[in-house]
Amino acid sequence: MTQRIRKREQDPQIVGRIQAVLWVALGLFVLLLGRLYWLQVVQHERFRTLSENNRLRIRTIRAPRGQILDRKGRAIAETQASFDLICSPIDITDLEGELKLLEEIVDFDMDEVAGKIRTAKKKNPYSSVTVARDLRFEQVSVVEFNREALPGFSVLVEAKRSYPFGRAFAHVLGYVGEVSQEELDESEDERVAMGDIVGKYGLERREDGILRGINGGRHVEVDAAGRDKRLVEEVPPRAGGIVATTLDADLQKTAEEAMEGKAGAVIAIVPKTGDILAFVSAPAFDPNAFSRGIRKAEWQALSGDIRKPMQNKGLQGTYAPGSTVKPFVALAALEEGIQDPKATVRCPGYLQIGNRAFRCWREKGHGTVDMYKGIVQSCDVYFYTMGLRLGPDRIAKLEKDAGLGTITGIDLPAEKKGLVPDTEWKQKVSKERWYDSERAILGIGQGAIHVTPLEMLAGYASIAAGGEVMRPRLVERIVRKDGTVEQRPPASLRKLPWKPENVAFVRRALAGVVNDYGTGGAAKIPGVEVGGKTGTAQVAAVKGKMIKSENLPYQLRDHAWFVGFAPVSDPEICVVAMLEHGGHGGSAAAPIVKAVMLEYFRTKPAAASKEKK
Repeated sequence: MTQRIRKREQDPQIVGRIQAVLWVALGLFVLLLGRLYWLQVVQHERFRTLSENNRLRIRTIRAPRGQILDRKGRAIAETQASFDLICSPIDITDLEGELKLLEEIVDFDMDEVAGKIRTAKKKNPYSSVTVARDLRFEQVSVVEFNREALPGFSVLVEAKRSYPFGRAFAHVLGYVGEVSQEELDESEDERVAMGDIVGKYGLERREDGILRGINGGRHVEVDAAGRDKRLVEEVPPRAGGIVATTLDADLQKTAEEAMEGKAGAVIAIVPKTGDILAFVSAPAFDPNAFSRGIRKAEWQALSGDIRKPMQNKGLQGTYAPGSTVKPFVALAALEEGIQDPKATVRCPGYLQIGNRAFRCWREKGHGTVDMYKGIVQSCDVYFYTMGLRLGPDRIAKLEKDAGLGTITGIDLPAEKKGLVPDTEWKQKVSKERWYDSERAILGIGQGAIHVTPLEMLAGYASIAAGGEVMRPRLVERIVRKDGTVEQRPPASLRKLPWKPENVAFVRRALAGVVNDYGTGGAAKIPGVEVGGKTGTAQVAAVKGKMIKSENLPYQLRDHAWFVGFAPVSDPEICVVAMLEHGGHGGSAAAPIVKAVMLEYFRTKPAAASKEKK
């Protein structure tokens, strides 16, 4: 019996099995220890963070954008409180179901919002996504009442961009919107994050780095449904800087009202400094719609409007200038010495060039015309003759020097350059010589030439300032986030070598356009000597008998121009008005310039009195 037991204990098979089990158990124990070490030591920080994120959330506090002020210190862009619907993607349990419920309460694009939330959930599930902005009180109440059915959604009070003057400053201030992924990829500012509001257009875009503040945040403890339970820590946001402009809200409103129902641009400038006093492009849009998040239907209405309300016509629209170029042609003739101002040209109502008759705007003609009368009465035949005598290169040189067909350098983005044609341009385009018919019509601002209203204003401002070309200026000073102030003084681009007597003659003739029974009589102001020039730029050639512009279809009607400055002896303000398909410059554009000047001289004594105090 004892021998049998000893034999079993020493059975090698049993011993081997026991040893195998022991080794497996030891291996499993080592693996378990290794896994515990990996989780608790190596991956400690990661899992601690995940644990904290399940309990804690960082709620971003959007920093309010800085104010934009007019020249009198009035806010033309500011920040107001807004109730915004925010989503935390990590806490969403049923995205489609919750969005369908919200769609009954809040107006938003479901597909767009769902896409944003899914993208955020993949990239950073703990980030917040703005679903809707500027909720009404009753909408906030309904959302709060249904919080149990909406895990992951909450209402926060955020800073919303507000434009107290609505459409008036739309194209100069621009608008803001949520930063896009493309903008995030291109941005060099590490503080810009998904959901931030940035400048998209106009001054808001140009000065975004100054106006955009630094976000703060709340560290809050949440429950299982993602609802805030306890504030752990709060870092307040820092507001953006201030941009003080040269704009005048009174003049801006006057210009906007004068352009009601019209398409075009009105810009006012101080010739001696380049300060922009008013800058209106019509029709316009409401920048407040972009602040709350523009709806698809609103955007489609804007983008589908043939009058292009999203285009800044003042610096992006280019048009044939018509007779507004005649003072520059006259000045070129005087500077080049090819025409004595007292020498006359006979105007029978047309000028024959080859087998073609080029008509004057007055069918019966102006009779005998010297340079003064040619400008005052805007005689086409006189300036056809000057175009032939000067040629394109001499006209182009003086016009470009004055600012036409050039980038003015205004502190707004996306400025477009017009075209003042010369021989070099002609060779590039057609490799042909200039024909007499082409040379002649350059004298009256027709043909290949096209300019922006801002360029034309810069040109007349240079005449008003005696040949000093100033850079148009919108920003006078900025106050940075840290409180430091930066002044942006006027800048002279160039001083032109025009003879004072020639400039004085042209200015006297421009005064005659308004005050000596010329084409600009509608701009006359009692007690203030206004000088200026009308322009009626043909859009489409009409064969046969002359047809009045107002009798043509809208898209074929002439563009209407008027550019003026006052007082002529010492110009303080220069204004351009350009109306798309507006008809005659004297009847359509001149009254708009007059309205802006009347407001300027009405408020000027009050402003001067305030400065003395």
